[in-house]
Amino acid sequence: MSSSANIALVTVDGSEVSRDYDLDAVPEFEFVTDENNSYRVVMEETESERTWTVTRVDSGHESEAGTVRHEKPWMIFGSSAHRYFKPGATFSSGFQNDLWNAVQSLAE
Repeated sequence: MSSSANIALVTVDGSEVSRDYDLDAVPEFEFVTDENNSYRVVMEETESERTWTVTRVDSGHESEAGTVRHEKPWMIFGSSAHRYFKPGATFSSGFQNDLWNAVQSLAE
């Protein structure tokens, strides 16, 4: 099992953003790891949760890296847990306190 890579660059609408940028508020963003692997993250929202699909993009080939889920009760109770799931996982592979760290946990 490989360890997670570090995020080296995040872009929203083609512009680089800082670590403090609110990624939860955008429908799509891209990131590149320190291993030079590229990913696209797309959000879907329902009444009860937000789900981000993380896709690795490699020379025109795309493969699912996993998903991140954040249930909406956080809006009331202040929960900030982002649960991440590797492809095909029924149960959470872990959780992070913010979206940046959760997608980084799925990266290689």
